[in-house]
Amino acid sequence: MTRTDNNVSFGLSAISFLIYFLLKPFYLFGSGTLQLGDFFLLLSFAFLVYERKKGLRNDDYIFGAFLICVMIINFTYFFIYRGSDFLKSCLYYVFNYIVILCFREFMYDRTFQKGLAIVCKMNLLLQLAVFLLHKGAYLDYRYMGTYTDPNQMGFAVVSTLSILFLLQDKWKYLYVLVAAFLILQTSSGGMLMALCILISLDCLIMLKKAMDDGGISYTLLFLIILGVGAGVILILSDVIHIDWDHFRIADKFGGEKSALQSFIDDRALNVAQEHPEYFLFGYGEGFQFPRYGYQIELHSTWISLCYYYGVIPFCILLAWIYSNIRHVKLNMIPVYCAIFIEAFTLAHQRQASFWMIILLANICCQDDSDYEYTDEIEIEEIKSA
Repeated sequence: MTRTDNNVSFGLSAISFLIYFLLKPFYLFGSGTLQLGDFFLLLSFAFLVYERKKGLRNDDYIFGAFLICVMIINFTYFFIYRGSDFLKSCLYYVFNYIVILCFREFMYDRTFQKGLAIVCKMNLLLQLAVFLLHKGAYLDYRYMGTYTDPNQMGFAVVSTLSILFLLQDKWKYLYVLVAAFLILQTSSGGMLMALCILISLDCLIMLKKAMDDGGISYTLLFLIILGVGAGVILILSDVIHIDWDHFRIADKFGGEKSALQSFIDDRALNVAQEHPEYFLFGYGEGFQFPRYGYQIELHSTWISLCYYYGVIPFCILLAWIYSNIRHVKLNMIPVYCAIFIEAFTLAHQRQASFWMIILLANICCQDDSDYEYTDEIEIEEIKSA
């Protein structure tokens, strides 16, 4: 997908969207209900429809097809079992479709990109401030800040940092320190893995580029490797203390079970293991509705997404993702490796930032001239019309 029109502006719709993203971490009401930030998302969409009198961009018809499949499958199970959570799942995707429609309109505008970077930094600093002021919430020993779940907070931190990387913010590595500190407080192993993948791959690409340009010597490279090795040794020798028990690594992969079975048990995928036929036609995404004796919600992963809606709708979703990221540049590969690999443990498709990261691949694979807005372009389009 490429940008063919430059009919963008930084108006009330874009401002409302940035307010929405700033308020997204704050849950004033119960989890799964409308929050204050959602009001600004709807306001942004209403302003956008008014501002774009000629209609919105039609680049996401593939995702629209996936949304139709979601509605059909969940409504079918709602009428069969009368479980209201099937309807709630539909609303999650409807709201995320609104996010996709709005964000695609805004993301090419340079002013919006600068505003988005500021909001991302504010979100990370606000979560750090909440922790330092002892105002954040905990689930047992796991910190979750202003969120309702530690993994939810961990993904929000990683995805917010990833957006800064995609926007190529010059202060991104300063915020890596903030993100790493917050993720350690959540004790989320999946998010720590995603952060390590992001940083390690990005550093390797920077080192290769510097060496190709002659800007780094092998002596300096040796010193960097020595420094990283020293840090690993200090952590392993417990000079720098990290309570690894909180990450439950031994619980997940220890014992007599195989690594695969431990993963299935940990992600609550047992119902998919015992009833694989739903991979063909979908299980439905009704979180609190028990079937086959299982009371625990399937953890949101690539596998569970395929199980919820069946292989055909899942392939439609993958086709939409591929259409966005297929031309992404090498220096942005670390972000997508981190997010997509981590999605095998937790996908977090209910989070707006998950879809925003996929959409940002469209501006990361283009030269500035492909999407830069100028008055001259608009004048020429008006003349030609």
